[in-house]
Amino acid sequence: MQVYPIAKSIRVNLSNFAVILVNPLYPENIGATARACANFGVEDLRVVNPASLEELPMTAMATKQGEEILKKMKIFPDLKEALKDLNFVVGTTGRLGKRRLVYHTLRELAPYLCELSFKNKIGILFGNERLGLSNEELMLCHEVITIPTTEKASLNVAQTVILVLYELFQTGCEFKPERPPLATHEELELLFQIIEKTLEAIDYMPHENPILWLSNIRRFITRREPTSREVKILMGFCRQFLWKLGKELKLSSQEEPKPQGGNSEETCQKDTDPEAHTPN
Repeated sequence: MQVYPIAKSIRVNLSNFAVILVNPLYPENIGATARACANFGVEDLRVVNPASLEELPMTAMATKQGEEILKKMKIFPDLKEALKDLNFVVGTTGRLGKRRLVYHTLRELAPYLCELSFKNKIGILFGNERLGLSNEELMLCHEVITIPTTEKASLNVAQTVILVLYELFQTGCEFKPERPPLATHEELELLFQIIEKTLEAIDYMPHENPILWLSNIRRFITRREPTSREVKILMGFCRQFLWKLGKELKLSSQEEPKPQGGNSEETCQKDTDPEAHTPN
């Protein structure tokens, strides 16, 4: 079963955002926008005066994830009609100029938009693929944002939607992946015993200062905070390595752990008595 990284909306109300495509030329971009909306929890997609609403290209780009967004998509004949119920409108542009009044990047404005979203309906405007938003369309916006790029870059409208929604999502949501428990002290000490025996068996232990050598190995492993599973993988590797060399593993302070089963997720060690094997 697949497990997806699902974030929790902590500092944002994503249901109060609307993505508005103004005069889009290609149905593929509408579909890709629907998919982006689905990925980042925005259900309100509005399209103003689209050049084409051909279903097959839209659904192909929307994929299964964006199908519901396409079904609920609202079509408007003009921009003012699409903005009627919104409390705050943000325009996007890749061009700067005296009449375009761009004072913020998306990253600067994102925390404010997330805060506004709890009591206000916010619209994010995206212009068409060739010309973007006109000066007249930007005049209808409360704020205008831009996404800095290199001088040779040009963002597709669907790419811009993804970047904007991702930035809002990152600002207002939290995702903390669950980490497996670390190996116990007992497991680590057993591992270090097995490593020491393995190094002795292959004569890779410096005779002048073995304690310092082993201390370096301990620090190397513990700094990486190994899990119980990872420690067992290392132990299984050392046991298999010694068996291949025809060496017997004897631990002084603790009984040698039994090899794990061949199908175990924890090690690659075969569940077989090493003495029963005949070397090839």
